[in-house]
Amino acid sequence: MSFSGYLLDTSVLSLLAPGRPSLPEVVSARLREEAGCLYLSAVTLAEIRQGICKLRRKGTTVRADALDTWLASLLAVFADRVLPFGIDEADAAGTLADCAIGIGRHPGFADVAIAATASMHGLVLVTENLRHFEPLTAFGVTAYDLAGMAGLGRGLRR
Repeated sequence: MSFSGYLLDTSVLSLLAPGRPSLPEVVSARLREEAGCLYLSAVTLAEIRQGICKLRRKGTTVRADALDTWLASLLAVFADRVLPFGIDEADAAGTLADCAIGIGRHPGFADVAIAATASMHGLVLVTENLRHFEPLTAFGVTAYDLAGMAGLGRGLRR
């Protein structure tokens, strides 16, 4: 299968959030180089929103405000590259989840939904949690970590 871009998982976006250390230049350069081919899942946005709400609930409003501003900027940048979780993605997610359960693995719903979105749109999933997605690679999901995406030879899973 040929791939038309990359779907960034929540774990990757978290590394880009305010207050986090800068990424290695080789990784940042690759993200800039591929900017037009980077996509987000609506499920990832839900996970980020949940995290912001949790911070507010716990009284960490300064951090929540910073992340709210960051999320708004992400939505502006990725406006036409946020992929929905619709009927086709839901169908693929159900199949992927059952396949993983059939081999004794129990990935969380968000991970399955994000993997299904990548698969349905012909995208490589970029995640820093390869172990979460490993059971899904046997069923057609291709995933890299950031180092693998940057060509540093790590993280390819098929």
